[in-house]
Amino acid sequence: MADKGGQERVPVTMLSGFLGAGKTTLLRYVLQHSDLKIGCIVNDVASVNIDAKLIRGAAGPKEGQTTATTSDLTDTIELANGCACCSIADELFDSFANLIQLSDKRGVPYDRIILENSGVAEPQNIRDQFNDAIADGHPLTKRIHLDTLVTVVDSHTFIQDYSSRSSLAARPDLGEGGGLRPVVDLLVEQIEVADYVVLNKVDMMNEATMASLEAIIASLNPLAKVVQCSQGEVPIHQLFGKQAQALVSKLNIEGQHRGAVAAAKTLEAEEQQAAAGEEAHTHAEEGHSHEGCAACEHEHSGGTEGHQHKHEHKHEHSHGKDGHKHDDCAACDHEGHEHKHEHKHEHAHGHTHGRKRERQETTAAARFGIKSFVYARRRPFHPQRLKDLVLRWMPVSHNKAIGNAAPEQGNSPIKTVLRSKGFMWIANSHTTAFYWSHAGQHFEIRDEGEWWVAVPESDWPEAEAQRRVVLADFDAAGDYGDRRQEIVFIGASMDRPAIELQLDSALLSDTEMEQYRSNYAKHPDPPHPARDAAQQQQH
Repeated sequence: MADKGGQERVPVTMLSGFLGAGKTTLLRYVLQHSDLKIGCIVNDVASVNIDAKLIRGAAGPKEGQTTATTSDLTDTIELANGCACCSIADELFDSFANLIQLSDKRGVPYDRIILENSGVAEPQNIRDQFNDAIADGHPLTKRIHLDTLVTVVDSHTFIQDYSSRSSLAARPDLGEGGGLRPVVDLLVEQIEVADYVVLNKVDMMNEATMASLEAIIASLNPLAKVVQCSQGEVPIHQLFGKQAQALVSKLNIEGQHRGAVAAAKTLEAEEQQAAAGEEAHTHAEEGHSHEGCAACEHEHSGGTEGHQHKHEHKHEHSHGKDGHKHDDCAACDHEGHEHKHEHKHEHAHGHTHGRKRERQETTAAARFGIKSFVYARRRPFHPQRLKDLVLRWMPVSHNKAIGNAAPEQGNSPIKTVLRSKGFMWIANSHTTAFYWSHAGQHFEIRDEGEWWVAVPESDWPEAEAQRRVVLADFDAAGDYGDRRQEIVFIGASMDRPAIELQLDSALLSDTEMEQYRSNYAKHPDPPHPARDAAQQQQH
């Protein structure tokens, strides 16, 4: 990728994963077996057997050594603070600048720079540092760009870590400096922001367990490519060559949410199509014999064949807790509250290449009982009923939304959920968009800033295409704009109607909605001519 001046920018790959997952082993394998010119930034020189912080470019092992160190194999810099997501952004970008200067001095450009994170690093924060650098016009963004995010997962310990009730501080074996953040919360973040998820140590697993694990990962991040390997021996050019594909690293939290919603809806459509095909096939079998029938000279797979291509262009916006910022947005040069919107396009691809499915099966996830659906409603939750009828039944030991109280005992349909996430609308906060996040034993609801309808149109992105994406979330038939419940649920053997009924019980009743409308009529949303024009066109 070149900048506007035609100069090629060096792609950066961010390598994440818990301590012990195999990041260093993978990195050494890539450096020892790749024909690519790679520069490295690491968080801990000792962990990769490097004995100096000085940048070096030696081609082989030093005298007396039998194995080349990482610094012998490539140009390597250690982050002094030890963790990219905790470092001052200037330190991280100074490290990139040092590598670029060395490359310029030699006249040999890098094919790629790899940033190896610490075990407890939060890749989402580092991604945001890159986005902020672009918004601030940092000169280094003309020389490098964040290209792909790769997360290494220890296949042997994944289920244990996903089921963990511990904080990172209580698990120093996963990496020092993790604080009180739950293990499962960071594990899921590292997977959900990745373009590639590497399931390492498959030699320690049986085939059935790996298939189930791969299905879980695919459910958590349907846009990522899952790669299985042993001892970090990955397909180098697929992950680090020119053909490496970035679908997730360009997204923020809303972009990831859109991808998850699109994937869940696509899966639901495939299941409905497969069920319809199975039903039609059954009726055909009951109605006539297939022998000698020209119409039946084909395979009855109960699935879909051919090529299905789904390409979505979406705009993402990131709401901050103290407002929201607009990254690189001319419409946001104003005083008042700080805005940060990341104007990006998402690409969601779904392909079916002549794929045959067994009857009553659509995906690997379905074979293991792992499915997903989107709970979508245009009515707010009653805050107290939400706590009493839903949140107290969440299958977690760490529930900030109810003051970390223990979950209710007994059966509840929502207890089959493994992961859920999405935007939510609560009646006692008219302007605030909340984000529901549940993973493993951890649940929280956090403030994600204001709904777009509560933001003056002058603060919206200026580009017409981006405004259309904003308006796509508005309710054309209602008065509340983009306020909505839109939560993706992922779980095993979920009873969707029962879960939806449980959630519906916490919504405002018709009488309560009338009171809600009356209360907030005194504090109307700012005018939105674009919304009004779109509604008039539809009518």
